[in-house]
Amino acid sequence: MYKKRNSFDVTLETLELLSSKLNSLKERLSKKTCFLGFDGYIDSLYSLCKSRDDVSNWTRMDTMKFFGETVSKVAGSSANIERVLKRKISGGFAPNSCKAINAIGLKVILVAALGFPKLHNTFKSLASTNTIEVISLSEPGETVGLEFDDGKIMLTDFGNIFNISWELLLERVGFQKIIEKINASDIMGFGHWALVPAIQNIWYHFEDEIFPKITSLKNKLFFVDLADIKKRSKNDILQMLKTLQNVDQQVPVMLSLNDQEAIDISNALDNVKKIDPNKKNFEDYVKGGKLINDKLNLSYLVIHSPHFATISTKKDHFWITEGFASKPKFTTGAGDHFHSGVAAGLACNLTPPEAILMGNALTAIFVRTGKSPNFEELSHFIINYMDYVEQDVPDFKFP
Repeated sequence: MYKKRNSFDVTLETLELLSSKLNSLKERLSKKTCFLGFDGYIDSLYSLCKSRDDVSNWTRMDTMKFFGETVSKVAGSSANIERVLKRKISGGFAPNSCKAINAIGLKVILVAALGFPKLHNTFKSLASTNTIEVISLSEPGETVGLEFDDGKIMLTDFGNIFNISWELLLERVGFQKIIEKINASDIMGFGHWALVPAIQNIWYHFEDEIFPKITSLKNKLFFVDLADIKKRSKNDILQMLKTLQNVDQQVPVMLSLNDQEAIDISNALDNVKKIDPNKKNFEDYVKGGKLINDKLNLSYLVIHSPHFATISTKKDHFWITEGFASKPKFTTGAGDHFHSGVAAGLACNLTPPEAILMGNALTAIFVRTGKSPNFEELSHFIINYMDYVEQDVPDFKFP
């Protein structure tokens, strides 16, 4: 029998309410459009070999800790670590969010680094979908992803991503077309702030030049994924947060943070309790999002981890427990599936806790299958949600 994890835990009652809305939700999702920009990568995802018996039989490095210790032991000398390709796939915030949000029924306008002047083969499947409009800005970046049970390491070449700019958008999309596409969208999604140097400048131009020309702006959603912000200075982070506060005056903002990014934001903000991830039962995360958003006052501040998600509005705060998988098959792109589910839910007028439960469900399916679930698969998982919460179920099978 499930027991509430804390006083903000609304998992059971939210699940009951969301389950009752599934019949009408599919049609509502199909009427929504999402504008996504501006990155794009070719992701090569690998497991690392710990030991090998023969060509067919080998043992995987299952933790980042073991990998780190292996590297540390040979410091000052050299080592060979074998990588085994799991798959090569389109990646990055914009393509991953596109796949996730389109699979559950939304139309997508994808403006991203997908190959220029010709679309790269890796992204052609996106362009062949009649509910996705693809506008490519530049050549993509490239990432080698090392995946473990307890996380991932992304080794990325950002050279092509650094070419993305407001001027490039004007050249390859056009000012009037940007206005047209934003007007046609219910959701705007942007990432990754920490990795795309020009994205904040693009937001400034949206604030000053695009948003004044948009109708029903208050009825849209502006959502952001920051990515790993450790390489950015405290001043950069505070400036970015101030920009999002300004944007929120014009259009509701959803800032989506994973558990590590939440720590970094709490450290950057003055007069906010710093999140300690080592406390039992995720104690500092129980109210962590609320304390951060008491300072930021954004429309939606979301924190997600493999174990839980929270959402904080300007007035309320909620916790939803996740269907944790101790041995996820795929992790790269899991966060993109989460925030896609949340954004889609909010755009369809789900309550904030219902939206993060939907995000949890999308993520839980993805880490078990590596695929973006369709609406029927999502509904099936939601109906059986507590089975995954109450036991560590490694697979997802749709009947």
